Amino acid sequence: MTRTAVEPADDAFAAPEPGYGARLAAIRAAAAADGVAVVVDLHGALVDLRFDRWALNRSPGELAGVIRRLAAEAGADALRQGRELLGDLLPDEPGTAARPDRPPEPDDDSLVPATWATWS
Repeated sequence: MTRTAVEPADDAFAAPEPGYGARLAAIRAAAAADGVAVVVDLHGALVDLRFDRWALNRSPGELAGVIRRLAAEAGADALRQGRELLGDLLPDEPGTAARPDRPPEPDDDSLVPATWATWS
């Protein structure tokens, strides 16, 4: 039987061990560089953002780029922590579980809608 991506998380919250769901909810990961510090939760949501004064001298685009990069780094660490906590509930490698309820993900070449050809 193949499991969907949601089922391991549902199992974790229903696990008999007390506080298991609370431990998942408490996962946080941080990253800092270039005068910016971010903290994200298990879902990658930004829960704290701090700037050194000199970091605010950057252009908005540069600052946004630094925040995105740091949030991605911290998000990867938070997912690693979640995977460690879930342990045996997850498949060996991410993405190995088949999703019978969804079609396969499109490749990059299939992202151009076929209807564009009919717009001429």
